[in-house]
Amino acid sequence: MLGDELFESELFGHARGAFTGASQDRKGLLELSSGGTVFLDEVAELTPRAQAKLLRVLQDGENRRFGENRTQRLDLRVVAATNRPLDAEAAAGRFRKDLLYRLGVVGLTAPPLRGRGPDVARLTDHYWKDIAAAAGSRATLARETVAALAAHPWPGNVRELQNVLANLTVTGPRYGPVGPDALPSAFRKTVAAERRPTLAEAREDLERAMVRDALGRHGSVARAAGELGVTRQGLSKLMARLQVDRFDPARERSSHAPSR
Repeated sequence: MLGDELFESELFGHARGAFTGASQDRKGLLELSSGGTVFLDEVAELTPRAQAKLLRVLQDGENRRFGENRTQRLDLRVVAATNRPLDAEAAAGRFRKDLLYRLGVVGLTAPPLRGRGPDVARLTDHYWKDIAAAAGSRATLARETVAALAAHPWPGNVRELQNVLANLTVTGPRYGPVGPDALPSAFRKTVAAERRPTLAEAREDLERAMVRDALGRHGSVARAAGELGVTRQGLSKLMARLQVDRFDPARERSSHAPSR
């Protein structure tokens, strides 16, 4: 963690000779961002001293470099983020209430990744392109792999997602699709537990159940076909496709390969 002096130098800038090693004047990130927007991540981690200086910048629109007496006017929009409830931090005395009020002009609460399943696929696609390119990987993520990622609870939110994708560039193939087998075991267990059938699979399961029920009650292909609204020949073809035994409809026909 940066000490107050080095941190202030990065954020607010410093004057020559302000501390050991400060051989020349330096603009800070706030001054360099003047005329635009600066994003402060994990703002709750600011030290009390840095909070006080940031408050002055937001309140007065002026910045003073570390070790300097004069100030510079700033035209700046500040966007801050944190994973802590700042109201509670302020109540506990760890965050300045006046700074909280200055930052809280517009507040947005982003739900955790575990509550945004549909967004995981979009975020995965966005991050995978950059992470794979940086690793020199030309692989793509299989649909089953993306489904496994979307089903994960993500206690570490986006950072965990980024780390898992970076891991896949190492453990997965360099070319072609990256299947779910390349994921850590926790992801494979989640997918096995929460996998939903496709529309085609659900339709096939329903057809099989109806054919077995009709054959079981009637004991005749012709009568079962009449109830189901198909021809006898049509039902015979359907039974072959669904692996339904004519003489024992409830039994799986293990002599044939499964239909899926």
